[in-house]
Amino acid sequence: MEKSRLAVVNALPTKTYRFLKVNEIGIGIPEQATDGGDPWNGMTPPTGVTFSRVERQEELPDEIRAIETGMGASIDRALSDHGIPANILTVAAGAAIEEPVVMPVAVSCGSATMTSLVIRAEAGSSLTLILDMTGSDAGCAAARSFFGLSTRIRAESGAHIRLVHLERFGASITNFDDIGGWCEEGAQIELTTLLLGSRNAVKGSEGSFLGARVTLSGDTSRFVNRTGYYFGGQTSLDMNIVADQRGRETVSDMIFRGVLADHASKTWRGTIDFKSGSAGSVGDEQEDTLMLSPHVRNSSVPVILCAEEDVDGRHGATIGQLSEDMLFYMSSRGIAVEEARRMIVQARLKSIAREIPDSRLRWEIEQWIEKEIA
Repeated sequence: MEKSRLAVVNALPTKTYRFLKVNEIGIGIPEQATDGGDPWNGMTPPTGVTFSRVERQEELPDEIRAIETGMGASIDRALSDHGIPANILTVAAGAAIEEPVVMPVAVSCGSATMTSLVIRAEAGSSLTLILDMTGSDAGCAAARSFFGLSTRIRAESGAHIRLVHLERFGASITNFDDIGGWCEEGAQIELTTLLLGSRNAVKGSEGSFLGARVTLSGDTSRFVNRTGYYFGGQTSLDMNIVADQRGRETVSDMIFRGVLADHASKTWRGTIDFKSGSAGSVGDEQEDTLMLSPHVRNSSVPVILCAEEDVDGRHGATIGQLSEDMLFYMSSRGIAVEEARRMIVQARLKSIAREIPDSRLRWEIEQWIEKEIA
């Protein structure tokens, strides 16, 4: 990847002191980035689901293009500038798809691709979509790869969409995961994300970027987020998650739980935004970061914005090392200190892995956790 254009992403909804360097971040979009291909190729949609594709972002309906995402408009411009098609999954009104739809995404060494997804859930429908994103370390010692994924979700009245993103990339990748959601009355979007960074990133990899913004437009709509992550080596993670609560009696429930090791770094921005008219709404965000090394760098920015009086907003961030009291207690029960550390770290990640609604993938992720954190 020779040339790239800088895109400013993951901007806080309201700026804070610039010297903290958390208001936003830049990511280089390779000029030669191409379409990642048709993700539905070879897949048979279940009854009630249809796959389609438009060749230009500009061909999407206005109500889809208007959905704001967590990383921001610069990603939309990049998709348009590179001519990336949009791949559309539509769930018919009233269709309840019981079995998860699993979409594998494999990233090859040295490639630079972007993929655009749109999920349209018509009134009263439900679907679980699992995106299993993988890459290989083999042969990647010098090569650098780039992969970007943009996902927009429109959940009509009473619809329920569950989106699961699993990221197990190789050593030398820069990747972004940009999500935007819109919920009408009584609709619900659940987002489960598990980011498992490699310890072997080479110099020049910019890291992983995650942005999600879900707008709760309709009354009694709901956004549930569960994010887990493990980053070691020289890897980095930058996140921006926004619950935009506009309707009455909406609910946002967000949990972030992760581990940083070696020289890894992470920035987390979590915002609950109660707009005028969101009376009776509730929002809760909790972040828990475990740091296994004195060399890791962590920045956590929990934010609550409020333009409505009758709301209940709560947030918190817990950052620290393993409790010496806990380690002492476990060692007094005959568990060696290193074994106790391993058990605690694995349990933290497996608490998110348990949210994966596919038994085979859940087993694979748990095996990765046990192998990597040995």
